[in-house]
Amino acid sequence: MDTRRYILMPSWSFRGWKLLPYAVQSLFFPKTEFFTEEEWKLFSSCDGKTDIDWDALSDREKSKYEHWEKGGFIRRAADGDRLRPEQEYRFYPARFKQSVQWSITGRCNARCKHCFMSAPHATQGEPDWDQLMTMLEGFHRCGIKCVNLTGGEPMVHPDFWPLVDAVRAHDIMIPTLYSNGLLITDRFLDELEQRHMRPAFQFSFDGAGWHDWMRGIPGAEKAVLDAIRRCSARGFRTSATMVIFRDNRNTIRETANLLASAGCGSLKTGIATAAGEWKQYPEHYLSQAELYETYLEYIPQYFEDGAPLSLSLDGFFLYDIPSGRQFSPIETDVQEKNFTRALMCGHARRELYVSPRGNVLPCMSMAGSPIEKQFPNMLETPLEEILNEGSYYMDSINYRVSDFMEHNPECRTCQYRMKCCGGCRANAVFAEPDDYLAKDPVACEYFLGGWMEKKNELLERLGISE
Repeated sequence: MDTRRYILMPSWSFRGWKLLPYAVQSLFFPKTEFFTEEEWKLFSSCDGKTDIDWDALSDREKSKYEHWEKGGFIRRAADGDRLRPEQEYRFYPARFKQSVQWSITGRCNARCKHCFMSAPHATQGEPDWDQLMTMLEGFHRCGIKCVNLTGGEPMVHPDFWPLVDAVRAHDIMIPTLYSNGLLITDRFLDELEQRHMRPAFQFSFDGAGWHDWMRGIPGAEKAVLDAIRRCSARGFRTSATMVIFRDNRNTIRETANLLASAGCGSLKTGIATAAGEWKQYPEHYLSQAELYETYLEYIPQYFEDGAPLSLSLDGFFLYDIPSGRQFSPIETDVQEKNFTRALMCGHARRELYVSPRGNVLPCMSMAGSPIEKQFPNMLETPLEEILNEGSYYMDSINYRVSDFMEHNPECRTCQYRMKCCGGCRANAVFAEPDDYLAKDPVACEYFLGGWMEKKNELLERLGISE
């Protein structure tokens, strides 16, 4: 009789969550794989000690084991092989979340004119050590594998390094640090390397020649470019975000080329919105239509310059250098018959945002907005309760396209309804703070304003296709 034993590879662990009880999760990378109940009956026997009667298996069942072995999830077990404690099955009493974008402070060492959470005035405050630990313990209890640290400026928190160590002690990874670059010195990178950490950095850069003005700090542009060069030279991946406003709209080309020359891998742009500090500067506002016109002018220049770095133009256009493909993030492709299943925001299902106050939100763009107060606070309510059915947070991210169409009956007859699917909730609540299912004015401008067709005509002339 052919009897076999399999064991989970050392880099994987058995895990489960509410509604998704059958999974394996990488111990070292932000990756989780889910299984059906039928598959789990087979896979869970890969503990190094369970005898598998190979002859009794169907060809389909045998192919499953062979597929998992080839995929690097399992291997044939030797006598005495056993799972390590951290690989044993753990069930988390909450809905699955892969990662958290965590604002560990509402303070900042810059005075950005466009800050939507008013970090120059620290209106979001700064959690103390006990509050940070309450939030961290909540992430751990819910099986969250990754936290990306942001702010404000996360490095200004007096407990930044003790917090980094505490996160890692809870077997949670820190894939990305968000920063303005002012504190990213060689000593800072030394501290990361001493901990065997190599997170990616996302820096803010608001246009060649305009960055100092927007950030309110003389020398901020030089400092962030130096930080990008320093990270690049030492092998840390970098990306940048650029806020577009009336004055810097014509600097995208120069900015992209400057960032690429410094070693930056990608650039993401977005419009400055009339929130927080930016309410004081209406003369610098840019309309959505003007932004799209700016993007149409820049796209040919981007390819003329040889696509110097990966580019994301605020959902309008995305070009990924590694794959050589362009995408349209604002466009979806959901058939009307699937509206009852299609979620309003898939991103919010995988990730969550936690503000310095401890509010749990679908995304960071809602921080500082009136709707933030409606969401639960994990310093007051355990995160596992928030990540279960019946909480305002879960009700919000569970909305489906069919709910949106019912709430906005005029959208049911729109010719773009299957590409729009209601648009972005952050844009919607910025325009209508008391209505989570309001229409997204950005999506309406993109589709009804004819910008999709204009962009597609331009890309066709350039010979660029998805």
